[in-house]
Amino acid sequence: MSPPPQGSANRGRPLLLGHRGHRLPQWGEAENTLAAFDRALAAGCDGIELDLHATADGAIVIHHDPDLRLPPEPVPIAAASLRALRRLQPQIATLNQVLRRYRRTAWLDLEVKAAPVVELLPALLHHLPPERGFVVSSFEGPVLARLAQLDPTLPLCWNLRRPCSLRKLQAARRWGVTWIAPHHAGCTAWYVRRLRSQGWRVLVWTVNRSAKMRLLARAGADALVSDDPYRLVEIVSRAQTG
Repeated sequence: MSPPPQGSANRGRPLLLGHRGHRLPQWGEAENTLAAFDRALAAGCDGIELDLHATADGAIVIHHDPDLRLPPEPVPIAAASLRALRRLQPQIATLNQVLRRYRRTAWLDLEVKAAPVVELLPALLHHLPPERGFVVSSFEGPVLARLAQLDPTLPLCWNLRRPCSLRKLQAARRWGVTWIAPHHAGCTAWYVRRLRSQGWRVLVWTVNRSAKMRLLARAGADALVSDDPYRLVEIVSRAQTG
């Protein structure tokens, strides 16, 4: 397993991550696909954020929602085989593919969207460790606690929909969490600095406004996630040189 990833503490700026690769329809690539990930890295991002679900036959696939939203009705990923899913949506990628393609070139935020992923993930990450760094993230405390139980070496990140007190965050230390990921809407420069003063690494999602990108970069966030990789790279680069 690779060592815990480093952020702004030794880079001089945050890690810049494309949210699901990117989410800009004018570029043409669907989110959470290899093409979208390629686009984010070509834009100058350090890495990508992506979402993980497990198929009925034990593959980890990259998709945000639990279903493929196809007519005449949605197809649950957890109830279908990888082969069946690819017949319906040929561009759906597996985590195996992502690791083989990007593990030497990209920093990865691997968000666990479904509990079955937890039991499959550690072995795959040991087989194909991301060499540029990574976190495994989730909104669910039990998911993070189980991951820590299965593999204490995994760098874990707790995703927050809204800021919570530093006292409440102490529970996350018992799960082995080292990163906190607040949503941008409630994340201030003070909150970033306070988290870092308590020893947390800070990843903020999903930051799409230029002013917020500059604010959080200057506050010392370790990583920023954006739907717009080109804007993220441009604005943070200017903030660091301005």
